[in-house]
Amino acid sequence: MKNTNNYILEAEKIGYYLLSVPVQNSEKNTYSEAMQQLEIPLSNYEKLLWKTMLKSKWRMACIDAGLALKEPGNNVRRKIFTMLAILEASPNYSFYFFSRKFSFFYLFQIGLVGIRSVIRAIVGLIFIKIIENKCN
Repeated sequence: MKNTNNYILEAEKIGYYLLSVPVQNSEKNTYSEAMQQLEIPLSNYEKLLWKTMLKSKWRMACIDAGLALKEPGNNVRRKIFTMLAILEASPNYSFYFFSRKFSFFYLFQIGLVGIRSVIRAIVGLIFIKIIENKCN
């Protein structure tokens, strides 16, 4: 039961990171079942990364961005992508994945998001380096 509760909490945090909205119980339970089936092993380094990421949406975003550059196949990212797949396949959240109409100002917004992504990746790489040093 302890793992189930941990997975439910993970699902809440990952879902909020990905969509900035609360995740419904059905998706949380699906994530928990998926984690129990997949049994994704985490090294000590990955456990420390994951613990740090779960502290806040901002840390999760930064470390995820850093891992995307440095270690795209990291098992921590597998957990995030599992939740992403669940949300994308869920009728409750499909709206967030459909394309929408946009105005000219959308291009400006894309530029700002790009700049934010680069900053997050740099901060994430710093976090990763600090965590690597703690594990060595």
